[in-house]
Amino acid sequence: MSPSEVRRCSWWEFSAALAGWIAANTSAEDQPMSQQDEDDLWQGIMERMG
Repeated sequence: MSPSEVRRCSWWEFSAALAGWIAANTSAEDQPMSQQDEDDLWQGIMERMG
């Protein structure tokens, strides 16, 4: 949603969109990040920082 679309939303519409985004972008399994995944993430960040 664009900022102007968000401003036009009712609280209910915004809450529903947020709940949908959270459901689509989070894991139902509460597992910590593996050391390999963390290392890969930091490596990518360091490469982008140059």
